[in-house]
Amino acid sequence: MKLNELKTNLKQNNVSNVYLVTGQEQAFIKDIRKSFKNLLQPEEQEMNFSSFDLSEIPIGDLINESISAPFFGDRRLVFAENPYFMTAEKVKHTVDQDPEVLIDYVKNPTPTTILVIFATYEKLDARKKITKQLKKVATPIDAGMLDSHLLAKAIQHELSQDGYSINGDALNMLISKTKGNYSQTLNQLDKLKLYALKSKIINVDAVNELVPQSLDDNVFDLMNSILKNDVYNAEDLYHQFLLQKIDPILLTAIMTSQLRSLIQTRILSKKGLSEATIAKQLKIHPYRVKMSLQQSRKIGMDKLSLMFHDIVNLDYQVKSGQGDKELLFDLFIAKFA
Repeated sequence: MKLNELKTNLKQNNVSNVYLVTGQEQAFIKDIRKSFKNLLQPEEQEMNFSSFDLSEIPIGDLINESISAPFFGDRRLVFAENPYFMTAEKVKHTVDQDPEVLIDYVKNPTPTTILVIFATYEKLDARKKITKQLKKVATPIDAGMLDSHLLAKAIQHELSQDGYSINGDALNMLISKTKGNYSQTLNQLDKLKLYALKSKIINVDAVNELVPQSLDDNVFDLMNSILKNDVYNAEDLYHQFLLQKIDPILLTAIMTSQLRSLIQTRILSKKGLSEATIAKQLKIHPYRVKMSLQQSRKIGMDKLSLMFHDIVNLDYQVKSGQGDKELLFDLFIAKFA
């Protein structure tokens, strides 16, 4: 279930007793919390709303609250946060939990209680009994990242509500700089609107000037320069990294990952897989897949493979003390640019 469907259901009083929220898009998670809280009148929230951090509070306390009758109201709303026992990750916690208690509850939940479990981790452990049971009985809510098409539409809709528009190149740049993260994108819109206060049109200059670029994106620009054989720009970008005291070991690691993605997306695309399917398999954002395909199609696989082999070898040379890391990275640029 997506956020819009949830809102519609709640407005129509079509409410379940147990929900499972997955995904990590913070803007959606915030909206989901607000939507559930709106089920209670402000004066009810103090008495009939509770939130439990399960990394610190025993599940027993959560269940005791969930089975309690609402106080001067029709419903009790309970949030369960940080259910670390649904993952395979080693998460810091102060209490050991017995998930069987929660399993027993969700099989027969209290009719007047709405229990919302926020399992907003990168990955849940599908082998665990608690995960299987919740996926079986809880109403799912997807708070995951939007694909590139839906993300673009969401940004345009958000801007249009205040009378603004954004041109195609600026939109692509904004999505790229925020790594397709809707929450990060929303955080940038206020200053972009202020910049375009007179024209009401957000252009490339505004995005380029106001939206900061991540280190990954800067390394992506460096690799683009290398692939285009623009040695002067590649060297200029590299020396800017050095002036910022960014370790060539980190640059090597990021470029290794990016080259691997270029090769993988190219191979999977040749097999006929869609951008969305490739993104799902490689666990990267669809917009990054789109950019990788645009980049890799201009370069022969032989060159990409050779670059990947050399960057892996460069990493080994640096870590085994076989040369100066700054010089070795510089030689890598010179060889391929």
